[in-house]
Amino acid sequence: MPTLPTTDKPKCSLCQKSGSGLEKIADDLLYSLFNPYYRDTGDFDVTELIKKYLNPDMAKDFEMYSSAFNDLMKTFGFMSNYWMERNRELKEAKQRAWEELKEMIKRGDISREDLNMSQIVDNFFDEVVDELQELGYVEKVETRFHRKIVNYTAKAESILAEKVLSLSLQNLDKRSYGEHETEKFGQSIFSSEKVVEYDPYTHNYDNIDLAESLLKSAMRGEIELNENEMVARQPKHTEKCVYVMLIDVSDSMRGRKIIGAIEAALCLRKAIRRAGSNDELRVIAFNHRTRELKEGEILNLEARGRTDIGLALRKARKILKKSSGTGVVFLISDGEPTSSYNPYLTPWRCALKEAEKMRNVDARLQIIMFGKEGRFLELCKNMAKLSGNANLFHFSDPLNLKNFVVRSFR
Repeated sequence: MPTLPTTDKPKCSLCQKSGSGLEKIADDLLYSLFNPYYRDTGDFDVTELIKKYLNPDMAKDFEMYSSAFNDLMKTFGFMSNYWMERNRELKEAKQRAWEELKEMIKRGDISREDLNMSQIVDNFFDEVVDELQELGYVEKVETRFHRKIVNYTAKAESILAEKVLSLSLQNLDKRSYGEHETEKFGQSIFSSEKVVEYDPYTHNYDNIDLAESLLKSAMRGEIELNENEMVARQPKHTEKCVYVMLIDVSDSMRGRKIIGAIEAALCLRKAIRRAGSNDELRVIAFNHRTRELKEGEILNLEARGRTDIGLALRKARKILKKSSGTGVVFLISDGEPTSSYNPYLTPWRCALKEAEKMRNVDARLQIIMFGKEGRFLELCKNMAKLSGNANLFHFSDPLNLKNFVVRSFR
């Protein structure tokens, strides 16, 4: 029987398309792009790769040329013909070096451990941004006064939240209680320290304290467990949590502080969502105004405006007043207030007044403080005391979320 000629099935164009080779390190590049203060390590020097494509004179003074180009653009916004030609040569060399670097990563000639992500971003900023835009991490780039502002996507926010949480909150001591536990008593698997008479209609067998029950019979001179002598640990009441996160985005938060605030907010949101799927989370950015943030907007926060802590606390109180559950308010700020929504109160007095009103909604106030000023610390302590139920977390370095001092106020 004659055999029919066979034809190869055409390959799908999507299958033929190969990746850039950077997918495996994209998350690390994203973090170094977002946080320019983070310094990575790695033995491979990408500047040597760039120098290979430059003429000997420019390669010799590579650092000087790179610094000069940045300073000229930032200071004057233009270059002479000489500097424009040198800049063009440097850009071409960087582009060729970038393509070679990607090929080396793709082939496996260099590993992630060899690479310094901070150095890559410093030398290939435009190329990294373009690559991350292709991968869906960057939405767009805006140029303002010769400064490039990167706008990130919700996908990037989710990736960074996971990375920051793993970097910052690992090896921390776990708390012995949860936010869902309240001072009320009710039905739950959590037992309190209070010993009460056993009630079969209220308590389950896990609540029974055998040692205390046998002690009662031992006092009678008998070791016999009778139901009428059994005692139990009173169960704690648990309920849904309503979290309100207040992020200070005033002008004083520029630089390291706004990055630290964003990282803290991403960590908290990730941890909250892991803890309970039924909880409610509201995220508010504030300066002299308040704005509720949607998914993907935390990463693109910018610092500007005055600080009105009283306004932020009032916004949180209004949210909790309309909600049911345990209220937990996170206040992330770096300094004392400079604005008051109430024309009859000073900014300081307005903040204290609103902190005291948190008692009306029975909320727990968690103050995350980035400032070092003595007056601000005094304000935070007073707000914590007036709220009636608060913790004060003091971070000396906003970019080191592992190192903090906590003080509780009840």
